[in-house]
Amino acid sequence: MREIWNTELLASNVRARWILAALFVASLALAGCAKSAQSTAAPSASPTEISAQASPAESPTGSPGTNASPESSASPESSASSESSASTEESPSESPSPQPTIPTPPPGLPSGWEQESVRTENGPEAELLVRTGAIDNLGFGWPAHFTPFSGESTPPHAWICTSRPGSAPGTDRSELGTGVPTKDGVAVHPLEGYSGCSRRPDNLPQAIPLTIGSLPPKIHRVFFQLFLDDFQPVPLHSHFQITLNGTRIPNFEDAVNQLDQTGPIGKLLTLELLPEYWPILKSGTVNLLIDDPTTGMADGYAVNFVRVLVNPKPWRYAVSISCNVIDAATQKPIAKADVSAAGVTVLTANDGKCTLRNVPAGLVSVNAGAVGYDSAVQLLDLPAGQHGTANFQLKRHKETVADLKRQIAQSGTVAIYGIHFNTASAKLRPDSLPSLDEILQVIKSEPSSHWIIAGHTDNQGGAEYNLGLSLARARSVVAWLTKHGVAANRLTAKGYGLTRPVADNSTEAGRALNRRVEVSLQK
Repeated sequence: MREIWNTELLASNVRARWILAALFVASLALAGCAKSAQSTAAPSASPTEISAQASPAESPTGSPGTNASPESSASPESSASSESSASTEESPSESPSPQPTIPTPPPGLPSGWEQESVRTENGPEAELLVRTGAIDNLGFGWPAHFTPFSGESTPPHAWICTSRPGSAPGTDRSELGTGVPTKDGVAVHPLEGYSGCSRRPDNLPQAIPLTIGSLPPKIHRVFFQLFLDDFQPVPLHSHFQITLNGTRIPNFEDAVNQLDQTGPIGKLLTLELLPEYWPILKSGTVNLLIDDPTTGMADGYAVNFVRVLVNPKPWRYAVSISCNVIDAATQKPIAKADVSAAGVTVLTANDGKCTLRNVPAGLVSVNAGAVGYDSAVQLLDLPAGQHGTANFQLKRHKETVADLKRQIAQSGTVAIYGIHFNTASAKLRPDSLPSLDEILQVIKSEPSSHWIIAGHTDNQGGAEYNLGLSLARARSVVAWLTKHGVAANRLTAKGYGLTRPVADNSTEAGRALNRRVEVSLQK
């Protein structure tokens, strides 16, 4: 069970958003989709004015406009020259239609950014870089001297109500979770622009294919960069699931479900793929899918592009973060808590403080965890060269029936940490009874449902051994539940061993979070 915090206060309550949504829907009949009226600060200065240090390997060798492909010959984050982005002063129409006029070609694109698919080996950014989707701000292009890799937000633009022709699958299109109820193809209760002007089946979530191909002989780190637009799970109470070839990636979900993007505007989010998920890349093609199948909240969203960097080089645009971790009840500092962001992990000192350096700019997902506490996530918005602060108040872990029901309703799955086994054994310990009783109450409250009980381990020991042990432990839980009145045909035991971590196994706190039993509702 995880507690998630957000660093910004909501500009309006949910009631106000519903009223605005209703007014918006009424206006569609007259004027179609309209541009957001929210004011936004002007775009940042040229990346050359941002206080970020470029590594020699990534320093541009000339105007990006002169390169056949920036991702193969010069840093793609390099800003366009004045010649290649001169026509960028134009902003989206003040009254866009449901099919807004999109510039052709989009302004402000260095050569190569218009490509819908790129694969580069031994380039200036990584040993392997794969991209799907043009770097073109959903087709609207970029302001003069703007680079999305600096961490700056895009200016507000028109809603895209239909898929943009010629775009890569899953990109440059308005999407709406499969759990959202619709009538005649339209969301029954639209909550913002994308959900109000797009229709089924055009807005059904679509996987984004990434052609990985052959991997480097030795992998050290893997990162995903997603340029996301108008995700609002915090104010609208949606909850996104992110899968790679059908496998949910928990740390990706934790970060995305902290977003509150309005405007609509886009922003870069950099996430590390934990080592236990690297085998997914060996399939050659990875399909990334973002969906909200559970909440029914009409939170429309879009993705401009996705990049995979295998064994990346130092980040050209970076930030630093100070952290402070305390006990929520006692307000005392927590020593040796692990704090991580985009592959940078440190432990807090005795005063509960730490510093993260050389973290990629943009939306930065900062995670804090300590043994015996619920982990927590904060999302910081940091353009290159800035310094941010993440303050965490961790709560001691506890599990109640109400907590379990809430999490299952939100995401379909809940992690249980109160079930304990003897070392290297599937025998349940007596101190597991409180958590077992809570699971029993949850399952009995859904009499016609089917459930999956899944065992998970950390990475200590061999993979095959942990796989067998996790399955045996899941079966022990199923046996206890059937003994206490749950029909055996309503329960399925699965064991995943060390293959589905929710935290970094390199730290004690991370390993503790990975040793768990998960209960999932299968309707």
